[in-house]
Amino acid sequence: MKKTRIKFAATVLSAGLFLAACGSQQPSGTGDHSDAETRPSKDQLLADFDAALAVAEATSGPGFPAMWTLADEDTEIHIFGTVHLLRPELEWRTDAFDSALSSADKIVFEVDLKSEAAQRAFATDFFARGMFQDGRTLRGVLSDEDEEVVSAAFDSVGMPLDAVDAFEPWMASVNLGMMKLVADGYDPNSGVETVIETEAAAAGKTFGFLETISQQSDAFDLLPEAEQISMLYESALLLDESPRMLDVLVDEWADGDIAGIAALVASPDGVGFSDSVYESVLVERNRNWVPQIEALLAEPGQVFIAVGAGHLAGPDSVITMLRDKGYEVEGP
Repeated sequence: MKKTRIKFAATVLSAGLFLAACGSQQPSGTGDHSDAETRPSKDQLLADFDAALAVAEATSGPGFPAMWTLADEDTEIHIFGTVHLLRPELEWRTDAFDSALSSADKIVFEVDLKSEAAQRAFATDFFARGMFQDGRTLRGVLSDEDEEVVSAAFDSVGMPLDAVDAFEPWMASVNLGMMKLVADGYDPNSGVETVIETEAAAAGKTFGFLETISQQSDAFDLLPEAEQISMLYESALLLDESPRMLDVLVDEWADGDIAGIAALVASPDGVGFSDSVYESVLVERNRNWVPQIEALLAEPGQVFIAVGAGHLAGPDSVITMLRDKGYEVEGP
């Protein structure tokens, strides 16, 4: 029997381990919803997650978030895996983290979200990509069965489906997951990037970015529409489970258990993503980042790179790609 893949986790991780922002799509305006007939049940999805969790729990880390070091004769780069939403009470900082951050001349994030130009791009490149531009609606592309599940999920977070009817499925999925996690106590202001950015800006450090908002948005927006709908459906079906799932992932991150993160979300056989989402959200972006990290070695000084932890675990991680190119990267 073919293993079910939890595409739902793409939404949880977009909010937690990756940024909640990620063309041409396969149109479904004819109302062809045949995929809905093969939707996995909630029990199937939970069984797969629990099986992956058992694998993750069989490994352990050093008890603190992982960090890697890449260096040459005049440049030292620290690479730190982040979580973009955290519960405020979680204590995760270490002396090694504080030292690397303090000594860095330059901070590199996935994307710029703070500047005025970034805020304008967020409105045009992120939200515009997430809205239907051809007269279709979210209700119009969902089957009756999918609409029932999705509508109930939005109702549970106090948002009627009519309020998001202009959203493409991926945008609806990201917003649904984010609203649930924030309601359960996860806070963007406690996320690792926010902590780093606040301290680095106050210290007058310079910043760099590995991609634009439009590039990040495309990771979801260019997915086939059927894939987006499936992701939204599974997000809605497992919405009540999403805080527990992210709690598990954050525990693995805080423990520095790279193998555990890979087992859950950062490998081709994990439950985090379907094949196309895995390729788009993780692998392709990792490939695009590696040359930029290489280029940083040409700049003398200390650099601190902070990207979603899922990008640094598993067989297609940034770390693996750098090592495959012959670089000596210290760390797990």
